[in-house]
Amino acid sequence: MKSANNTLLLCTCFAALLAGCSPAENSASAPRPAPAVKISTLKTEPVQNRVQALGTLLARESIDISSNVSEKITAVHFNDGDNVTKGQLLVTLQQDEEAAQLNSARADLAEQERELARLKGLIANQSAAQTEYDQRQTAKLRAESKIAEIQALLAERNIRAPFSGVTGLRQLSPGALVSPGTSIATLDDISVMRLDFQLPSLGINAIASGQSVVAHSEALGKDFTATIASVATRINPVDRSMTARALIDNPDNTLKPGMLMLVSLITNEHDAIMAPESALQSIQLQHYVWIMDSEQKAERRQVSLGIRKPGFVELSSGVSAGEQLIYEGFTALQPGASVAPQGSE
Repeated sequence: MKSANNTLLLCTCFAALLAGCSPAENSASAPRPAPAVKISTLKTEPVQNRVQALGTLLARESIDISSNVSEKITAVHFNDGDNVTKGQLLVTLQQDEEAAQLNSARADLAEQERELARLKGLIANQSAAQTEYDQRQTAKLRAESKIAEIQALLAERNIRAPFSGVTGLRQLSPGALVSPGTSIATLDDISVMRLDFQLPSLGINAIASGQSVVAHSEALGKDFTATIASVATRINPVDRSMTARALIDNPDNTLKPGMLMLVSLITNEHDAIMAPESALQSIQLQHYVWIMDSEQKAERRQVSLGIRKPGFVELSSGVSAGEQLIYEGFTALQPGASVAPQGSE
């Protein structure tokens, strides 16, 4: 009986010993490891705000070649796409009647000049009256005016280029009757292109004459540098936009009037601290980031946001360059908690 009691006592003690060394109690007493996080060092970098707008290209000078009178075309002196210079003869209209009138007026002028020379000699000999000489002088002036009038009519029948440029497609042929307003062809000066585009009126202080912008052509797949030439003096009261005009050099005539261009205007260029958008923790209207201090403890900071670019956002206040930003693994952190940095970028 005594032996049985001793055996029971030994079993009880052994069970108690096992209970006192249970794995659960060992696990509870062990310290919890610091959560692993990824960090990056905050630094400043130059950033710029880009305002984009759509614009349309226009030739620096552009007209429809037309006539001021109704007359037949006798000759066309250009081909499609020709480069012409200022003053070059482009179209000749029928002018036989005016040419005959000019010859008659010149003959009349020659007669008046001969009579004046004759009367001048007679007056010297006192064989003619001064009034007769004066009448001939008046007749000469009328003849000169008549010649000038006919020459103006002839000039209207010789259509010349008002500026240097490139001719478009010819619409009429010799023998066709042209009337005022009828387009014979187009003439464009495309050595320099005008680019008109609209911007919100809120950006009126961000644009000024002489400023450079980038114009992209999707059709050509190229960027062009343009210079702001002027800004409209009025703002559209409907959409509150303003029109700006830029100039683009086009020495090889690559750009054509009517092309659509995407204009990028750089404004507000400055140095800023940029952080990944994934590092932001937003609560209602407030934004926070997590910083690891020198003792490797987590600290939550409220920040203000600035310019955004794909994947990144400017931290305009709340942090300083050189601090360690926790950009991954902060979702379960508590302020003051120890962290274990596992990598940085």
